[in-house]
Amino acid sequence: MAVLTLTSCSAIAQKNVSVEVFYRSTMHSEPQSRVPGADITLWNLDKPKLIKRQKPSITGTERVVREKVSDWLASAEGKAHLAAARESYRGFGQAMRYRIKKVPAIVLDGRQVVYGTTNVRKALLIYRGKQ
Repeated sequence: MAVLTLTSCSAIAQKNVSVEVFYRSTMHSEPQSRVPGADITLWNLDKPKLIKRQKPSITGTERVVREKVSDWLASAEGKAHLAAARESYRGFGQAMRYRIKKVPAIVLDGRQVVYGTTNVRKALLIYRGKQ
């Protein structure tokens, strides 16, 4: 026979808050990625530039460069680079979807935006105070 207390029921019913943090690593410190009660996604809007800098420098004649680039893109390293580049731009899509006006910004449950901080705990306190 199982007995659940009221505390257990409320803990089960409470779901984590979805948190998306938009920031620029060249301007802001990296936000916390683990906070109890929050499912956090970090969107570094500088990431596309950082990934672009990681591509290899290929020199030579136009034909040689074309061949080397083609070989690199077909390699596991090239494919991983392209996948990382695609993923890095998803942050911009999300920022546009939420109509983020400036960074840093934290979006909570896709509804509330807290500007001017990357502090997830602070944003959660503000959000929970408005619920």
